[in-house]
Amino acid sequence: MLEFLKNKKRVIIFDVGANKIAGISYKLENGNPIIINMDYQKSKGVSRNNLLDTSQLSNVIKEVYKKISGGQKEKKEIIFSNITDYRILTNKHFTEITAGKLGVSKKEIRKVYRKCISESQKKNKKLIHSFPMKFSIDEKHFTSEPLGKKCKKLGISCMNLMVDDRVHNKLNESFIKNKILVKSFFDSGVASAYGCLTESEKQGGSICIDIGASTTKTTAFLNGKIVYHRIISIGGNDVTNDISHGLQIPEESSELIKIIHGTINPTFNEKIEIDLESSKGKIINKNLLYGIIKPRYDEIFEIIRDNIFDDIYARVGIKSIVLTGGGSKIFGIENLCGSIFNRKVRIGKIENNKSFFHNKPEFSTLLGLIRLSKNSESLNDLIDNNQNKFSTVFDKLDNWIEESYA
Repeated sequence: MLEFLKNKKRVIIFDVGANKIAGISYKLENGNPIIINMDYQKSKGVSRNNLLDTSQLSNVIKEVYKKISGGQKEKKEIIFSNITDYRILTNKHFTEITAGKLGVSKKEIRKVYRKCISESQKKNKKLIHSFPMKFSIDEKHFTSEPLGKKCKKLGISCMNLMVDDRVHNKLNESFIKNKILVKSFFDSGVASAYGCLTESEKQGGSICIDIGASTTKTTAFLNGKIVYHRIISIGGNDVTNDISHGLQIPEESSELIKIIHGTINPTFNEKIEIDLESSKGKIINKNLLYGIIKPRYDEIFEIIRDNIFDDIYARVGIKSIVLTGGGSKIFGIENLCGSIFNRKVRIGKIENNKSFFHNKPEFSTLLGLIRLSKNSESLNDLIDNNQNKFSTVFDKLDNWIEESYA
């Protein structure tokens, strides 16, 4: 268990999105996160997932931090944040080393993983996750438990996620302006997957599709490992814009009508009234709203389906789909997704109706960030912004080795 959790240090989590900035502060008691404060406010300085104004974003981060920290900084608090880059680079890298004659040791596991991380570095890219997938024994056998096995060659395959340096640096700058030092950034899609997928779903083969405001993140698990990850730059805001243009109404009214009356199930000529500040209102047939919304969701799911089905490994292994994010709250989405993917589908949400997060899939990233922050060392977050030294990667690697092969 991490030292900062042993000492019950305050942990602060930020979820920076195109529409909202959310934050939570918590401490662990008996292994469970106890929330101290929570706040969320409308994003500023971000447009279609592009960070345009770090000063505006920094001001919102400052206000959220003030609320969740109670206005008091703690010397040893730990801060984490998500990061979203629709141009994220995902690649699988394999490397191997010569092994000893007495069987694979922890030292050799460290060595091959270090080599894999070193070889994975790319110019103008920031490596934020490197997930070990499997080890190879003499290029003949594959295993997730190499310790003690005798071989001449020990290999490892890793799934690496890299964001653009400029995306990382701009987001980090927005925190640094407030003297807030983020220990590690986690990919938003990965966080959502950890927030809503069960262990059995990860083992059996599942996809988490997080439909956010400006992007849709897709993360696939199989045998407990991430095997596929991709982000497309289409999301809930595109649906809102379609409604605005189609009905010739302001975006604020479009967002409201989407939330209240939005559907991708055919209706029966039901009439609905749209309240407009500048006039008495507008009455439309709900079928018209359906005709605007459904094509955009068809597009989102068909793009994801085609991308995933191009990956044979993911196509064969995936048995179910979990939808999350604010865009997953539209009525009828489970049926549409199921018909396009031919897989069973559910909405990722907290079932406890006493929880603030009950039936709020838009907070799945925040929940996933809490889980990732609790296990940040074993999940191989590779950025340490406080020290900004590549050697810290290997310190975290040692912790992962000890926890995984104790």
